[in-house]
Amino acid sequence: VADNGVVHVIDMVLVPAPEANSVVDIIVNSPDHETLEAAVIAADLAATLSGDGPFTVFAPTDDAFDALPAGLLDQLLMDPSGTLTDILLYHVVGATAMSSDLMDGQQITTLFGADVMVAITTDGVFINDAQVIVADIVADNGVVHVIDMVLVPAPTSVEDLENTISLSVYPNPSTDWVRVSYAENEDSAQIIFVDGRGKTIAVPRISKNVFDVSGLAPGLYMVVMQFDSAAVSRTIIVE
Repeated sequence: VADNGVVHVIDMVLVPAPEANSVVDIIVNSPDHETLEAAVIAADLAATLSGDGPFTVFAPTDDAFDALPAGLLDQLLMDPSGTLTDILLYHVVGATAMSSDLMDGQQITTLFGADVMVAITTDGVFINDAQVIVADIVADNGVVHVIDMVLVPAPTSVEDLENTISLSVYPNPSTDWVRVSYAENEDSAQIIFVDGRGKTIAVPRISKNVFDVSGLAPGLYMVVMQFDSAAVSRTIIVE
């Protein structure tokens, strides 16, 4: 006992745990990614991308989002679990891809389920049409590459995002069941579920458009509605 407190003798040096530094922390702490930060939070992906990973994030700058048509980002933020989530997942790969791992002509499958194309030229490294302006920002659970353009999965383009096919999957996130609803021609479509590795999985059907997801492991999944000549997909989170 001391005049101003007490001392306890221990047999080991205490070392503070290292501060977490996930791909989300890199985005949040970057002054050039405030819009991306807001979008990731609105789409409820911050917790997922703070997980074990590994993840590779192609991170568009605020200037890249500013280059989108006026009002488009606001419209996407109004439905964060729909097209916005799809676009964000098109910027994420479920593996660590350092710049030294990239090759010209390489195709990399994103968490959205569609591929991005790598091009390496004398002008630099490009992911689709977006140039990598800062590479290899290493996180505890992956790596971040800064890009100068928002990536938009085909066949959707920036110009027709406002007319994206209206496929609704709710509740999202879900624990027990999801309802899949499409505005037109539902009877001609086939609904399938795809896991994070792109594998089709069997999900019991409760009724015409309601599916039992209680048996799925927590994680990200894709709901795909397939037509004769097209397909529409949405990402869901099972908790």
